Amino acid sequence: MNAKTIDIAGLYTSEQGRLRRLVRRLVGSRTTTEDLVHQTFVKLLAAVDGGNIDNCPAYLRATARNLALNHLRDLKRHNEVGVSDAELHAIPDLQPSPEMTVVYRCELRRVLQAVASLPPKRREAFVLNKFEGMSYDEIAVRLGISRNTVISHIVIALADLDRKIGGK
Repeated sequence: MNAKTIDIAGLYTSEQGRLRRLVRRLVGSRTTTEDLVHQTFVKLLAAVDGGNIDNCPAYLRATARNLALNHLRDLKRHNEVGVSDAELHAIPDLQPSPEMTVVYRCELRRVLQAVASLPPKRREAFVLNKFEGMSYDEIAVRLGISRNTVISHIVIALADLDRKIGGK
């Protein structure tokens, strides 16, 4: 059949009830059902303009079913959760307060000053291990010293920092 020989009004009258029941069983929503049935007929009109369709009722059923399944798939993919204003305000803010930001910055400044005051080799071994994440072996190779010396530098650096920062 082509666009000129299809009686769209007659086809709509004869098939729309059956399509509504099919789609409603799948999606459950009356509004969505109406939208999908109308989309089905729009697709039929587009398909008829582009070529021949032998069995319009079968085409309509397949199209309606596919649109309903696509709709359900999209719902799963874009599922939204409703949250009331009270629930939204009850969610704690994980950002530190401005006061805590100042405190953290002061503490960081103290730590960096204490690290800067370490002797050069000890500071370098400590920074490479704690800030750069290098292993003792990697540091030993990089600094040209033994692994045990690296461990000693880091242990002594930690003790020095504890005394300077801890106030002991």
